Amino acid sequence: MRDFRFADDTPTAWTYHRGTARWLFNASASGESPPVVPGREDGGLPWTPLPASGGLEIGLDEAIRARLSCRRFRPDPLPLPVLGTLLAAGYGVEQRSGPVMQDRPVPSGGGLYPLELSLLVRAVDGLEPGVHHYVPAGHGLERVRAVRLPEAFLVYLFMGQPWVAEAALVAVISFAGERSLPKYRDRGYRYALLEAGHLMQNLNLAATALGLGCVNIGGFYDDELATLAGMDIEREIPLYCSAIGIPDAAASDRMGMRALERGAPSR
Repeated sequence: MRDFRFADDTPTAWTYHRGTARWLFNASASGESPPVVPGREDGGLPWTPLPASGGLEIGLDEAIRARLSCRRFRPDPLPLPVLGTLLAAGYGVEQRSGPVMQDRPVPSGGGLYPLELSLLVRAVDGLEPGVHHYVPAGHGLERVRAVRLPEAFLVYLFMGQPWVAEAALVAVISFAGERSLPKYRDRGYRYALLEAGHLMQNLNLAATALGLGCVNIGGFYDDELATLAGMDIEREIPLYCSAIGIPDAAASDRMGMRALERGAPSR
């Protein structure tokens, strides 16, 4: 078998890696912290406040051991209180360190928190189907676009993955570069990818603790997803997604439905 060579076999990835590497002559490339840039929220859009986080009633050890990718979902809608707890655990504002700084449940380079969290909603109690944007400081959702998302379209958008169209929603993590790249330059893109991983793991473990199923997705058509979610692709780019919903009976047996049943209507 031929030896794999990073530079020869995946030149684009190698160029990115070496282009963002640091050496003595460029180690001081970071600039001053940019002025605080607000999130993508728009005060004129329809607003849905989320219930306060209900907390997670299983320990971290149990959630880690029980986490698995779910590719079979029930058609039941997600209860709004469960969604509120999930988003707060993922990227909510825990407390304020001052008038500007916001503490979140994930680490962020320079405390700049350049990520955004959007939802492609198919079935959530109290939310119209369509695209919603999470506003952490207000712990609520603004409706970017009211539209029913056909299954065939979602399967296309996520490059033929059929389970995406069965989930109650798809969470989309995106990166707003102007919030961190002025300080960290090209290295800031690496930091954004790391932060997206922290955020996604929080969503995964919180979903598991809430009795939900999720499967993470890296394959999608970037420009089409950005347009659907209301992003300016020159300023904000989608990085990582997760299909989230109520797992079918076989998958839910692994965790039990105890957390979910406390807030879900009987069916």
